Order: sequence, then C-alpha cells, then structure tokens
Amino acid sequence: MMHLFILWAILLGPLVTVKADSCYAQSSNPYVLFSTYTPYEFVHGNAEDPVYIPQCQPVQFWILSRHGTRYTDAIGINDMWSLICLRDEIITNIKNGRGRLCAQDVDNLKKWTPQVVQTLSMNLTPQGYKDAYNMAQRFKSRFPTLLNQSYSPDKFEVRFTNTQRTTLTSFAFIDGIFGSTAHVILPKPISDDPVLRPSNYCDDWKNVVRDNPDTTKEYSTFKKGPEMNVVIQSVSNRLGFTSSISYDNLSKMYTICRFEKAWHVDSVSPWCAAFSEDELKVLEYKEDLSAYYKHGYGSDLNKKVGCVLVKDFLDRFSKLENGENQPAGVFYFSHDTDMQLFLTSLGVAKDSETLTHSNYKSMENRLWRTSLLTPFAANFAAVFFKCDGGRFGVQFYLQEQLLRIDGCESDLGDLCDWAAIKKKYGSVSQNCDLSFC
Repeated sequence: MMHLFILWAILLGPLVTVKADSCYAQSSNPYVLFSTYTPYEFVHGNAEDPVYIPQCQPVQFWILSRHGTRYTDAIGINDMWSLICLRDEIITNIKNGRGRLCAQDVDNLKKWTPQVVQTLSMNLTPQGYKDAYNMAQRFKSRFPTLLNQSYSPDKFEVRFTNTQRTTLTSFAFIDGIFGSTAHVILPKPISDDPVLRPSNYCDDWKNVVRDNPDTTKEYSTFKKGPEMNVVIQSVSNRLGFTSSISYDNLSKMYTICRFEKAWHVDSVSPWCAAFSEDELKVLEYKEDLSAYYKHGYGSDLNKKVGCVLVKDFLDRFSKLENGENQPAGVFYFSHDTDMQLFLTSLGVAKDSETLTHSNYKSMENRLWRTSLLTPFAANFAAVFFKCDGGRFGVQFYLQEQLLRIDGCESDLGDLCDWAAIKKKYGSVSQNCDLSFC
C-alpha cells in the first residue's frame, strides 16, 4: 500500500496547482500597448498602394522618425540579470501551491534567461533595423514618383542624431529606399542638434521642465495611488507571494516584458504573464502621465521647444509654393522625447481634459497615448502636393496612417488645403525661436 501511495503522489503531484487566471502563452491577442516601448509591428499602417489624388502630384516627402527598436539601457540590463533570483522565487512559490500562473507560463519562466549584455546597451536591435527598412519600402510604394528614383544629393537630404541607434535606423531606411547606403551622402551628426534634438539643446527647458520636481508630481502621486496598489497586490498574488512585492520589482518585470516583446515580436516574454490586461493599462497610463508633463501638454514650454521641426517642414513647403528648389525627400531620425515635443507643437492628440493622477478611469479613451504616438520607429510624414490651378495641398501620416488635422477640410479629397495649414500653423513657424534656451 505504501508503494502504491508513493506512485499516486508522483503521478498527481504535478497536477496539484492553484487555478490560473488565464494563460498568457496561449493568448491569441495579448495586450501590447507598452507606451514608448510598444513594438512598431503592431501599430503601423499596412497600405502599400500608390497614393492617388486627382489633378495633384506630390512634390516633397518629409519625415521625422524615431529610431527603431533598441536594447534597454545599462540599468535595465542589470535589472534583467537581477530578475533571475526573482524568477527562482516565483517558481518555488508555484511548486508550493501558491500563485495563479498556468503550467505553460511557468514552464516559459523556468526556461527564461537574460538575452542582453552591457555592450549592447541602447543599441539598435535586428528588429529595429526591420522596423525602418520595411517602413521605407512601404512609403516607397505609396509615393513612387518621389521615392522610387536614384539617389542624388540635390534630391534627398538625410539627418540623424549623434547615437548608434538613430544612425543605423537611418541606414536601414536608406537601404529600404535606395537598396544601399553606398553612394548616399550622410552628414556628420551634430551634438545636441537644435533641430533634431531640442530637448538636449535647450538648457532652459531642462531646468524649467525636465529637471523640475513639479513636472513629475502627477506621475509620482499616481505611482503611489490606489490603482497602482491594486496592481502590485494582484501581481504579487498571481506570482504566489504572501506579501506584496516591491514597486521596484514590479517595474523591472514590466520593463523586461515590454522590451522582450519588442525585440522578438513573434515570441512570448514570460514576464508579461505576470500582468493582466487591465493591469497593463494602468501601467501604460502611468507612463503616459510622465510623458504628458515632461514632453506634452502638461507644460506650455514644451510646445515652444518643439516648434523647430514644425517650422522646418512649413518653411520647406513655403519655398516650394514660391517655386524654389527643394529635395524630393527629407529624412530625419530622432528620439521619442523630441517627437512628443514636436507633436505637442502641432496640437496632435490634445485631449479636452488634462491628464492627472485622479482621472485614470475617465481618460481610458484619451488621445494622448504614447503607445500610438511614439512607439519604437514612430514616424510623422508630411507630403506636399502641387495641384492644377495653382493650388497646393498637404497630407500628414502618423505611423503610416493618414492623420486628419482639425480645421483643414478641403475639396481636394484626402488632401488638406495648404492655405488652411498656413493659417493653422503660421504663428508656430513665425514665432519659433530657441534663443531663450
């Protein structure tokens, strides 16, 4: 009888587990809106058919792109390696009958090992190269008269910031347009470029906004608030801990979950199994709160700093209107901070209600959503059209999807009338001056 009892225990032991909430590894539609670490693969437009506007021809393609998917920073890499101990604790919890992870999520966690070393810190990933290359190919298909032509320095202008990730993103985009960077003139990047990286250039903005403790007040309050406390408690229970895990450990798991999904879009990060969809939305809002006050509508100075790139494309389009020569393509490569400042200057994704620590529920359908505004490889394209009868029009694209700007309806189909654009943004261009920096 004793031998029979031992056999039963061996057979039934693996089945003695608590009921799982769900199985992340088997989810066909996992939540992947991860703020600025959102994989571009899941949020971009897929259209490749040539853009056709009757009686109009595109004459300039202007794009501002964030770098593609990158590796985490040095701190994040250290955090990833430190999660080995936490991983082992979670597995022990599950073995002891605590927690609510399914068997497949537990097995994925057991097999998990860190994938990055310090030498790769902040560098572009293979997926990041694909992000930019494929994006360029699609834009080339959409605007063949502009982009499907041989390179010459008078036809195309390229500019990127002084980092490995933006440099290689520009190479990938150029490869997608021209097939090679071999004959393309690539300028030496400017340190603290006032056009592409005003956030580094403007000392006044750093003092008043970036380094000001008041800027993070709403973010910090939300981080300690009831929604986050519920997330911490729920995640702790799911992972089998008898007391709440630290916010620091929660943050590490969330960061690695996001990065691993961005690095390998077709794979599952076992750390994402720690969170439910509702919990991921709370964490996403936390990130949006931070960006809203640092780079968005939470500070009036952000619009003032972000005007430089708005002025750039408006001035170029004005020159085309006046018959002056301009390149067919202008390709800029920068960072999420500067893209958010730029979009704020344009008034894109401006909510009627201010984001605060206390209105998470009412802002669930907010416009200011960094997952959709500045994911990895985020891009804003402005295309200038010359039409019959001496008229001009503009199209805007965000993540390769047509962006409708309030107040620019016209009889030119999907084009926004250039006169309406000048009226809407003329003051932004005329008053843009970073001398206060």
